[in-house]
Amino acid sequence: MFSGLLFCGDCHNRMYRTLKYKGRGTHFYTCATYRNDVVDRGCTTHYIDNVALEEVVLRNLREAISYVSEHEADFIRELANASAAERDRELSKSKAELAKAEHRIADLDEIIKHLYEDTLSGKLTDARFIKLSSGYEREQEELKALTDTLHRDITRREQKKTDARNFVAVTKRYTDLQELDATVLREFIERIYVYEKDKQTQTQEIQIVYNFIGAFDFTQAADQRQSKQKRDGKASVAAEP
Repeated sequence: MFSGLLFCGDCHNRMYRTLKYKGRGTHFYTCATYRNDVVDRGCTTHYIDNVALEEVVLRNLREAISYVSEHEADFIRELANASAAERDRELSKSKAELAKAEHRIADLDEIIKHLYEDTLSGKLTDARFIKLSSGYEREQEELKALTDTLHRDITRREQKKTDARNFVAVTKRYTDLQELDATVLREFIERIYVYEKDKQTQTQEIQIVYNFIGAFDFTQAADQRQSKQKRDGKASVAAEP
């Protein structure tokens, strides 16, 4: 049921189900980069079994449903503010990268032009011109492909608006979520990133990217709300005569 949803948290390649344990009804997932590259590996296993994964995801979805149910208006407002800030940061980053690439393309045009002029004047042999210009032209083509990608990315980010209300509507269909299945997962989740287990703490980070709202830490949001309520309560008591 996790097919197509699991990704390595480090190399961002897909994770695939591999071995099934006999008699235990469990199997595990590993990073495709690690599994396919038998020589260099290129990444680590990011091993996780389906039982642990299902427990974490189910608990997380229950937290999401509970939080949205109790704090719907605040959730929509918080998410709108957070997504706008994140969108602005990513847009600024993409636009700066685009400007840098476009400036380099213009510089390469001038370099190739001067090489051509030096060839015509006899300062540069034809063979040398071909060797130098081919490298610059290859770099220019790569940069043009990058700028096309960045233009599309910027357009997508500028048009995208977080639809918190759609996510709220999904949570209302699953107010008493008891178990996972493929339908539930695809209603809520766009993708799941699995990180390598920390050998010292034996903990493993899993990041869930939700449909409509992206990555949102409901556990952290609930903890922050609880802490704020405690601070407000103490302040209220202290203010009483």
